[in-house]
Amino acid sequence: MARQTSDGKIGYSAVSEFGPSDILYMLKDLPDACCIFKVLTDPFGTVKDMLFLFANEKYASLVGRPSAELIGSTYYSSVSNNDEDWIKYSYHAAILRQSTISRTYNTQFDKWFEFWAVPVYQKGFCAFIIHDVTAAKKDEEENVKTSNTNDLVIECAKVLYASDFGKGIKKALKLIGQTFEADRVFIVEGEDVKHGEFYEWVSSSRPSELPPRKTIEKYNILEMWKQQLKGKGLVKIDDTSNMKISNEEAYKEVLAGRVSRYILTELKDKQDVIGYMVVDNYALDLRLDVEEMIKTVAIFLAAEIRNNNLSNEMMYLGSHDALTGLGNRYSLNQTLGLLSNMSICAGVCYSDINGLKTINDEQGHVAGDSYIKEAAELFSSIFKGKFCYRIGGDEFIAIVPEIEEDKFDGLVKKLRGKTKQVSLSIGSVWIKDSKDINKAIKKADEEMYRDKTIYYQDHERRHKKSNPLKGSK
Repeated sequence: MARQTSDGKIGYSAVSEFGPSDILYMLKDLPDACCIFKVLTDPFGTVKDMLFLFANEKYASLVGRPSAELIGSTYYSSVSNNDEDWIKYSYHAAILRQSTISRTYNTQFDKWFEFWAVPVYQKGFCAFIIHDVTAAKKDEEENVKTSNTNDLVIECAKVLYASDFGKGIKKALKLIGQTFEADRVFIVEGEDVKHGEFYEWVSSSRPSELPPRKTIEKYNILEMWKQQLKGKGLVKIDDTSNMKISNEEAYKEVLAGRVSRYILTELKDKQDVIGYMVVDNYALDLRLDVEEMIKTVAIFLAAEIRNNNLSNEMMYLGSHDALTGLGNRYSLNQTLGLLSNMSICAGVCYSDINGLKTINDEQGHVAGDSYIKEAAELFSSIFKGKFCYRIGGDEFIAIVPEIEEDKFDGLVKKLRGKTKQVSLSIGSVWIKDSKDINKAIKKADEEMYRDKTIYYQDHERRHKKSNPLKGSK
């Protein structure tokens, strides 16, 4: 109570003039649910129940009983959705005189509550104050989800940019898989499973075999994915059994007993879809923003794939002939550098197109280029394109490593047998030791020129016979 001091100031008396009914009246209007108990113990001092001495309207509303019915009744006989922890906390507050603050989730109300169990009056009495913290808890969860999502995105970006392309992709997929507690995370690059690249991470603890690449290809799963996405960019298939009706065969052969749910997202370069990422059998209760995380990481993955494809294209263009697609002189030099430092057998076939100048002069360079491409196709069909190089306007060379002499001679013979399609002068050498590769090329070149000399001598004789007037000049 306020009182006047000797110096004229207003002070307050140390002794309260409020009675118990006044205190309870104040608690009645408390913004939070509140109740006061007298604990009921057995002869050994163990709390068995609690007797309601007071309950405000907010608490009464919370438990669904009028406050008048609660007062004078026991906790267990009055509250249907009771919590045994309250008995423990009432013992701490009423008997040990210790305050407790705790949070709990109430399934009945789908809410989070923070409550205080505090000692009041004297030993054996305690009060509970209950505050609804659902909104705060949701904010906390959202903050945790946001933080976890951002952390995972950053980690994925780090491993992608800090490692070689292939290793970076695998590390990123592993991070996603472990965080999502998934059985597998994989990427299908391009629109064709058979020819596109396939990257995957598979959990060592997966319970069953997952559909391999061949199965995905066989049942044209890409078409099913496209139908599921329909321009959405990302879909979550939480129950694959629902697909029995729409695609029974794919469900039975690919998913049933193997994949119960999955996340599917597009990998895009601007507006073009360059692949798909799939997360098989992921955990449902993840403390992160699943869609935001997958969409963001998909952007990084797509960028890495695009950059890798561009890099490979640049390397290809730098090492291959633009007209024929065969290796160029730079690529040949790289191969020769490797072979000269090894000791393996190898075959060298040198060839030159006969009559290309005449074709260019009489039919034009377009016809000449067509003839060069025809020669390149013939040459690479015999020796395989990866072993073939175009090193001049009309010259080709094949360097075939680790091939037996008789097999190599058979390929050269086969090439000679097809020179009616495209006229070629040919020289070939087989060596036991690739350290002598440069000498072998020189020898094959010399043989090719001898073959060309014979060709032109024979060609000139036939030309004179068909045109005797020209020969008499």
